[in-house]
Amino acid sequence: MAQVMVIDMLEGFTRIGPLASPRVDALVPRQAECLRALPADSLVVFLADEHDPDDFELKRFPPHCLRGTPEAEIRAELLDAAQASGARIEIVRKNNFSGFVGTNLDEIVAGAPGKSWIVIGCVTDCCVETNVSDLVCRGYSVTVIRELVDTWDMSPQAASAAGLSEAYVHDAEGINEEWFTRRLPAIWGVQVAEHWQDAVESSQ
Repeated sequence: MAQVMVIDMLEGFTRIGPLASPRVDALVPRQAECLRALPADSLVVFLADEHDPDDFELKRFPPHCLRGTPEAEIRAELLDAAQASGARIEIVRKNNFSGFVGTNLDEIVAGAPGKSWIVIGCVTDCCVETNVSDLVCRGYSVTVIRELVDTWDMSPQAASAAGLSEAYVHDAEGINEEWFTRRLPAIWGVQVAEHWQDAVESSQ
């Protein structure tokens, strides 16, 4: 079996809204292929941003993934793929980078049979790192699949033109190189797998 955490693969980070990114959208077909190939006894936990207008995070970022809007919907292709594999699916709605804050994720993770998690999703340096560190600090081993994780790309000039704060400035290639080669393995002790087949096979 495999235990997989899918982080923030929502309409609001892929196709619609101020934080949607073509880079993240491009992950969906490969992620769906991975989820469809999971053993039938696997567990897939989808973490999904769902904000209210006064949430703390929206003081730093543009309003996104507001409760009840299309932006807050998980990409249907991924839900369908996980369901097709026969995996058990859990959906955790969160209003924080961390899926463990104010949710039942601790209960879900503690009740899962294994001590290892595969993590895919977005974005590398925010919600992915936060939830990876949360898992590690709870004593779990974590594998992040490099080809199934990404972040947005935006220059300071483009952010300024769009009226976005400096928090939105991102060099996606530089961030991914730093996080995958140093921060995630060196600081958090996670394994970085280049391809999903390697991670899924090793989980069985």
